Amino acid sequence: MRGIIIALLASLAACTPPPAPFNATEVTGVSYGTNLQIPDTQGKLRSLTEFSGKVTLVFFGFASCPDICPSTLMRLGQLRKQLGTDGAAVQVILVTVDPERDTAPRLEAYVKNFDPSFIGLRPTPAELESVVKAFHAIAIKVPMSGDADYTIDHSSTIYVYDRNTRMRLIAQPDMPIEQLAADLRRLLADS
Repeated sequence: MRGIIIALLASLAACTPPPAPFNATEVTGVSYGTNLQIPDTQGKLRSLTEFSGKVTLVFFGFASCPDICPSTLMRLGQLRKQLGTDGAAVQVILVTVDPERDTAPRLEAYVKNFDPSFIGLRPTPAELESVVKAFHAIAIKVPMSGDADYTIDHSSTIYVYDRNTRMRLIAQPDMPIEQLAADLRRLLADS
């Protein structure tokens, strides 16, 4: 009888449903950007492995961006606040796609305006293409008509890495904050 009970319990455990899917797109096994070293606004080379122990969100943008960059960074700042004390275990990184205009002081002031913990990474203009390719992203300089100024069309994807610096999710900037917060809580608990 005891053997039957043990077999029954074992079969019930095997029938445990899988966890619910993440709200963002799960990409476990993808390794975008994990081997890169990119200078921060102080000139120090930084890599994703340095943020082991935190859930890390990487976003491409630039300080002159008129819309998606400031709104996304504002939402990521709100996200950290919504996570409460867990927000301290979340690191947001902006990689500039405009290193020519985003000087180190300008980029530093820009990211810190949204949250003091945010980090700006600034590849050199020569490194930018390889950094963008490593994340399978895009960044295209587009001249503005009538003057010498330009804008940059770029990917707005948020790359999410778990505490072990494994890429786990891809989120879109307009994803509801509550859904992304739920995903990050799961990653914080799982890692």
